[in-house]
Amino acid sequence: MPEVLEKTQSKTFPRVRAEVYYPHEGREEIFYPEQREDDMGETNFHYNLIFNLMQMLKEFLRANKDIFLAANMNLYYEESDSNKWIAPDILISFGIPDYERRTYRLWEEKFFPQIIFEVASDKTWKNDISEKLELYGELGAEEYYVLDSENKYLPAPMMAFHRQGERLLTAPANDERIFSPRLGLEIIRAENTFRLFNPQTNEFLLTLEESEEKRRKTESEIERLKAEIERLKTQK
Repeated sequence: MPEVLEKTQSKTFPRVRAEVYYPHEGREEIFYPEQREDDMGETNFHYNLIFNLMQMLKEFLRANKDIFLAANMNLYYEESDSNKWIAPDILISFGIPDYERRTYRLWEEKFFPQIIFEVASDKTWKNDISEKLELYGELGAEEYYVLDSENKYLPAPMMAFHRQGERLLTAPANDERIFSPRLGLEIIRAENTFRLFNPQTNEFLLTLEESEEKRRKTESEIERLKAEIERLKTQK
């Protein structure tokens, strides 16, 4: 199995916090850091896409208490070896409780996240479609999506891989859109970003900004209707 040490995107916070694992009495303690010193920064393109996808997915999956969703979380995939780790831009695990975790430890969770998203960047895109693709396939991912929001790194703006047997194989995108069987959503290229579309409702999932705008319009309309009702009352 290839060893992939992801240079993840991180915010400006201290990188010294860690969890300690004591494998057996008499053996040296093992640290599983929440952030790594070799993390690297991210562009606005990268951050904004991850943020918007996370907000849309959180709202869509809100009612499901057995689905765990995380962004840039350190995932350790071999017990007793803290050097075997990777930090997907977004991971989605079906069948595990939705509670806050500091790290994702494969031997504790029992299975690998079924869905992985990576956002391509200048320093990561080659690894996204080579070593990480191989690793995610070996560890058990069912769906893997690599998104190029700047449309300058990958052969196509979106590359999708779905499990067939023991491997993740290319799933062709139709007109820059691909259906996620696990999510029941379509991932669609839209201008310089990506949107999530629900075929059941025939609607796009809303970003946080769009949800707030919709709420404001709804409240404004309610106030307008109340004022109209009061006006009609005074005319009687």
